[in-house]
Amino acid sequence: MSYIASARRRRPQEFFLPNGKKIIASLPEDLESLREEHGKRNDVQVEVVIHGSPEHCDYLRETRDHHENRRAHFRQRHGPAFDEWEDMQSQLDIVNGHLERLSTNTSALSANFDKFGYGAELRTYDDDDPSPAADPSNMSTSDTLSVGSGGGQPRLGETIKLFKKPVVKQWFHKGLLWRASENTEIMAIELFFDLLYVGIIHVNGEHVWAEPTGKELLRFAITFIMSWKIWSDITLILSWFETDDVFTRLEILFEIACLLGFSTNMTYAFYPGEHNTYTMLVSFYVAARFRGVFHFLYTGYLLPMVRGVMFCQALNIIVPAALWIASIHVEMPSRLGLIWVAIILDMCGQSILTGIYQYGRKAAHDKRIVKYLSGIFEFFPAVNIEHRVERTNAFVSLVFGYSVMGPMFQSHGGYTVDVFLGKAVLGLCQAFVFNWIYFDVDGSNINIHAIRRSVISSSVWHYAHLPFIMGYILASAGLSKLVWVADTPDANPEHLTEHYIERSDPEMADGIRYFYSQGLAVALFFMGVISVTHDHRHPATRRLSKKTRLANRLLVCLILFLLPLAKSLNSLNLISITLALSVWVLLLELFGKSCRNDPFIGEKQGCSVRYRCKCSKKDLENANLNEKEQIPSTEVLELGPREKTAVPDVQE
Repeated sequence: MSYIASARRRRPQEFFLPNGKKIIASLPEDLESLREEHGKRNDVQVEVVIHGSPEHCDYLRETRDHHENRRAHFRQRHGPAFDEWEDMQSQLDIVNGHLERLSTNTSALSANFDKFGYGAELRTYDDDDPSPAADPSNMSTSDTLSVGSGGGQPRLGETIKLFKKPVVKQWFHKGLLWRASENTEIMAIELFFDLLYVGIIHVNGEHVWAEPTGKELLRFAITFIMSWKIWSDITLILSWFETDDVFTRLEILFEIACLLGFSTNMTYAFYPGEHNTYTMLVSFYVAARFRGVFHFLYTGYLLPMVRGVMFCQALNIIVPAALWIASIHVEMPSRLGLIWVAIILDMCGQSILTGIYQYGRKAAHDKRIVKYLSGIFEFFPAVNIEHRVERTNAFVSLVFGYSVMGPMFQSHGGYTVDVFLGKAVLGLCQAFVFNWIYFDVDGSNINIHAIRRSVISSSVWHYAHLPFIMGYILASAGLSKLVWVADTPDANPEHLTEHYIERSDPEMADGIRYFYSQGLAVALFFMGVISVTHDHRHPATRRLSKKTRLANRLLVCLILFLLPLAKSLNSLNLISITLALSVWVLLLELFGKSCRNDPFIGEKQGCSVRYRCKCSKKDLENANLNEKEQIPSTEVLELGPREKTAVPDVQE
């Protein structure tokens, strides 16, 4: 009913008394409005009472007694025929309930659909409380697959087990995605790991500005991708399986320790001579990856339904790991060939496996290979969309925060507002603008999220975050050095403490100039790619289309990429220009996404939404003919060669 203010409020209950009088039981705050609404009716007598009041209870008891007497009368009159009819009706209600659950078991995902878009293939396995009389045979799939509990039933207490059978949170089965109805929240251990990873980013980025050369850029790219893969592995495990036992937590701790050991060997991984740490770097990386092999193998052994997927996941790790081990025994520059092949296999292995699964699901089933793949990948673990998005958002927030911490310094010699502080504030504004664009421009007003939109858009969304974050971290490392450069007339290094005086240079190195500007260009470009993967809502009266706004962003990326060629720019000018370009992108996005009929100041009127569908002219005309008497007819207009819009006349 329209007067229900919230989905959690109790709906008014309606029933009829034996004399035909209609009773409506409502909450006290709705009592007067309902009485006013139904008091004017002449077709039926209506009485509105408060839910749970003595009048409500008396009317219910009166109605119950009346219908029980009717049932006793029919049983006495018809005998066994009535009992047979009642049993049939009971069984029919049970079957109809099961059918209704199959068709409406996405009802608990309304908030998820509102945020990430509707998914017709999505189902939940815990929308309704299990019946106490449920047939145990119906639970065989859940027992074999070891599905996650919905969390809807409160527990009075629980024990953290040392080890328990792995539990799959969500999975694909015959084209449907089965998952729990509640949203998955980020766990404390994930935030702990993210903070550690940001510290590793700081170490990696700090060495970039110390030696701004092409060789250092190569080292940064390789080590960052390797550490990113370890981070992705832990994210995947936490999204696929429940991790509430001690053994799994210790697994994650082991991988985090390996990542820490990996980070201590990044700086001199490609340093020639006896100080080279490449062997230790690869050793820690392979150890962290083989933790995944161990996890997938014993999970496949314990869960037969996902055994094929788990063994393929283990194979995805073993093959590139062999290349990493082989690269230890090859000298530079031949080593780079094995490194980049191993990186490609590491990064694309999951996509290859997903592609094989998609082929087995969509190809003709009369082929032997397709039947084999369908058997192996009948159940395929799936990523929880809200967990993956919130996890990525949390990590991106930490990256933006790192970019603010990098340029910080300590002043020496009293209160001074100098050029160093000015450049640091400009860098802060830069991070604020990028954070605004990523979360509140590209990440808002989404109709269908990239992960839910298609397999291709999901893969592009996932892979685009790597160069986006790499480019931004590279720019942040350059910004840290630019803040301390004393290449402007008012810059006095004596205003800095001794620690930062040692880091301050009189001139800006060319490498820093390129790292900063082109890093921002790469980050902004792939932010646009991430935006393209989403299907955003399109208000009918928006000022600028999404393509126009992305074209502007692409032009700004080109300017940022070529900006280092202007050698006459000092550090302050460079930071100011890049900030101005970023602000221009933000302002155009805010202006373009707004509606022409929605003022920037005052009460917000809201935007209308345009829905598009594919329909031939003939079908539309036939629909008009069939429903001409029921609804207003629509005049179908055919656009001319140069016409872009047409306004049809609606005839009453």
